[in-house]
Amino acid sequence: MPGNMIKIAKVSDFAHTRMKSYKVLARPVGVFKNPDGSFRAMEVGCKHENADLTTGRMDGDIVVCPWHGWKYNLRTGECLWGSTACLRPYALQVEGNDIYISLRPLDPDVPDPSAGEW
Repeated sequence: MPGNMIKIAKVSDFAHTRMKSYKVLARPVGVFKNPDGSFRAMEVGCKHENADLTTGRMDGDIVVCPWHGWKYNLRTGECLWGSTACLRPYALQVEGNDIYISLRPLDPDVPDPSAGEW
């Protein structure tokens, strides 16, 4: 595993849920299971008042903030209602039953060659 990745979860942790929140360097980061079984990692502090989006509602690729209803597209990070600020993705790789993510969010303008699914 590249030095900038940490083991955050297990695939089996998502047997009965599609999203979970973790702290990485004191930042809330969500790991999301896609309908096809792949995974992605994304910032999960709502850009309004930093509510944990994983405690909200998820409908397909859209997550809705539990506090004030702001909506985000998890594929793009785009805020669909409430702001122009986007959630930043984290690199994510799955090895066997282990899920690894990058320590810091990806810069959307710089491709990350170590990034697996996200």
